[in-house]
This record gives sequence, structure tokens and C-alpha cells, in this order.
Amino acid sequence: MTVFFFFSAIVLVSVISAIVAAEIVVQPSFLSTLGPFSTGLLGLTVCFTLAATLLFILDPDPVSGLDAALPRLMRTLPITGLAAFLWLPMYLSLFNRLRRARVRQ
Repeated sequence: MTVFFFFSAIVLVSVISAIVAAEIVVQPSFLSTLGPFSTGLLGLTVCFTLAATLLFILDPDPVSGLDAALPRLMRTLPITGLAAFLWLPMYLSLFNRLRRARVRQ
């Protein structure tokens, strides 16, 4: 059951962070001010931060219930890197589709 919770948390966080980050940065104000490349990098930063925060809150790899915040954060960062295999392609495809759709309008 723990393995199921671990992988389902990674999938859930990846989907949520990719969708939210893509929707946030593809606003016309960001695209016109920063340009598509810088906006994409800003979205990657938002996606990583959101994924790390959500994984920190969910704590899919609990060692003990009384951990301090810093060791828990250091344990969450490699999990965020593992989740990047999911949220990075999702974010990039969503960002490109939304950017193209907003440019055509």
C-alpha cells in the first residue's frame, strides 16, 4: 500500500503542477512582456516549486512523524527530481499548445 501511495502521489502532483504552471504562465501579459522562451523558463520554475511544495505537504516517503522541516525538505527534493520525469514533458506539451492557441487568437 505504501508503494501505491508513493507513486500515486508522484503522478497526482505531476499532473496538478504541470497544468497549474502552464495555465499561470500562458497569460498574455507574461507572453508579451517576457517572450516565449523566458516565459517557458518561468513556468519550469513555477512547476518545480509547486511540485516540491506539494510533495513536501503530502510527504510520500515518511520516515517518522517527528521530522524537522529541513531533513524533510532534503528528502523531498530527490522525489521532486523523480517526478520531473512526469511533469516536465506534461508541462512542455501543455505550455506549447496553450501558447500557440493564445498567439492565434
